[in-house]
Amino acid sequence: MAKIKNGILGAFSGTVGTVVGAPWRDIETMRAVAKPRKSKASPAELAQQTKFSLVSSFLRPLKNFLTTGFRDFAIRKTGANAAQSYNLKSAVIVSDGEPAILCSEVLVCRGDLQNVKEATATSSVKGQVDFTWKDNSGLGKACGADNAIFIVLCHGQGSCLYTLQGGLRRDGKASFPVNNFSGHEVHTWISFLSKDGKDIANSLFTGQLVVA
Repeated sequence: MAKIKNGILGAFSGTVGTVVGAPWRDIETMRAVAKPRKSKASPAELAQQTKFSLVSSFLRPLKNFLTTGFRDFAIRKTGANAAQSYNLKSAVIVSDGEPAILCSEVLVCRGDLQNVKEATATSSVKGQVDFTWKDNSGLGKACGADNAIFIVLCHGQGSCLYTLQGGLRRDGKASFPVNNFSGHEVHTWISFLSKDGKDIANSLFTGQLVVA
């Protein structure tokens, strides 16, 4: 059983499904639930297997979305496989001898369109996540007409909700209905898609929260 710290908006500690929440240097991370060893693999092989299983478990509910999120890197592989490869290399740390995912480093979208640098996700209305960001139109290829992408991942239900039309970059805020996740802890990200649909931005992690 997991416990939520610091009220409903705090990070969780404990087990939810196939993952375990735990702090690392005051940063919240997620680890895979330990599984019995079935082979005599070397320590290095076992460590890599654990990392792979951890990332796979974390990304599994996002499989359909990753077809879009990692489309520019799905060369001779699926978007999910491209995301697995990237996050295995860039979002896994070793804490107390065990691999853990550094949530702030996870990418669910990858591309060269400029993302915003400041964004938050909160939930005070039942079944709704509110995103706010600072408009940076004109920076690089960023345009006020770019569409905001919202991604909300709920491991407790093993699923995610997302939209490719969450509002415009110039709006600076928008709400996203996630009624099925009410009362559950979620991970959230924001990204942007150009008006013509050709360019996508690296996702920005907007934190963990419990949906009202």
